[in-house]
Amino acid sequence: MTLFLSCSEKGKVFHNYAAIENDEWLSKNKISFPVEIEDHNTKYTLHYLTRYTKDYPYYNLYVKRFVLDSTGKQLSSKLQGMYLFDEKKGAPKGGGWGNKYDHTILSDSNMTFPYNGKYTIELQQYMRQDTIPGISDIGISLFKHE
Repeated sequence: MTLFLSCSEKGKVFHNYAAIENDEWLSKNKISFPVEIEDHNTKYTLHYLTRYTKDYPYYNLYVKRFVLDSTGKQLSSKLQGMYLFDEKKGAPKGGGWGNKYDHTILSDSNMTFPYNGKYTIELQQYMRQDTIPGISDIGISLFKHE
């Protein structure tokens, strides 16, 4: 797994992709993102960042998100569905080049954290198939409300 990091936009706390080995996301492989929260009194917006190919066999993707505190205690979990392709026409959502497409999906617009400190946000594919082909990278972007 390779991580790419960039934080330059206003309010951006975290922005990171993790490469999925061989473009095949196994359901047992949770992808972890360490996040440092410096202001627990504010709200945050969380986006999922998906990079996928036309080899992805479905129009949607279900992801389960876990938020863990610095001790590893699970604070929350949430199952979310997202559309990667248009349901009727089959056209990929987001932008792309060649066989790869990028799509950003809103997860939460009012996310809160109970205290300042280190957290881990984990993503797990939650499709009804152990291995899903066509997902090359998955990531998150976390923005602090100004």
